[in-house]
Amino acid sequence: MQLLSLLAAHHVLTSPQIAALLFASENVARKRLAKLTTRGVLARFRHCPGPGSIPWRYTLGPLGAMIVAADRDRRTIPTPSKTQERMLRISRSQKLDHLLGINEFFSRLGLHAQNNDGCVLGEWWNEPKTAEYCAGIVRPDAYGEWEENGVALEFFLEFDNGTEKMDDVTAKLERYRELSRAGMNIPILFVFVHPRRHSHFHRHLAEYPHLSAGLSVASATTADITERSPAGPVWHPATHSVPRRLTDLAQRPAARRTAA
Repeated sequence: MQLLSLLAAHHVLTSPQIAALLFASENVARKRLAKLTTRGVLARFRHCPGPGSIPWRYTLGPLGAMIVAADRDRRTIPTPSKTQERMLRISRSQKLDHLLGINEFFSRLGLHAQNNDGCVLGEWWNEPKTAEYCAGIVRPDAYGEWEENGVALEFFLEFDNGTEKMDDVTAKLERYRELSRAGMNIPILFVFVHPRRHSHFHRHLAEYPHLSAGLSVASATTADITERSPAGPVWHPATHSVPRRLTDLAQRPAARRTAA
């Protein structure tokens, strides 16, 4: 049920992401996922299949969607055709890479927690749930809670794949400042697909320091995340040149949040 809940909340996960979050190895995960797909619990897709191709992307299958709906006491049970239509929309969405990038970040945190005692990925909320929690003032891509050796951190995630102008990216910080004035000053993590864009972001903040004033802003690249770990010293604060560990960004113990 944990896998179904993850897919219901986050729509699509690759086989390595699922393995990182829930299984002891990718081999075990692949065998289990294949069985669940055959039974209709899961559905999967990928583009350009073949030797050395990208991993399968998994969504809820007809039976999985029915199980989730029944578990949540929904009056309407999704039909197989509706579930298939949903999977096709996801597979063709222009936001697919963005969504997979967000999910990769959290799966890497989950893998770090599996491999290191004292580490816990406590919460991982999708964009709609996070936006509701923020009362629509700002729409982060996700909200998370991370704990390592007794140090807890809550954070917002902004995943950047280069589709927005940099002015639009940094303009989000004013909305975060409004949220801070409402009493919610939580670290904001920016993850950039392109290293040059990451550098551009920091040059922009250095040139206009008022943009990040009063906020806890840090950034990393996807290469930092995948080659090392999002829990490690890969985060570059807006006002410091030395990268820090994720828990070094903690301002206070994280309280467990509950979205309405």
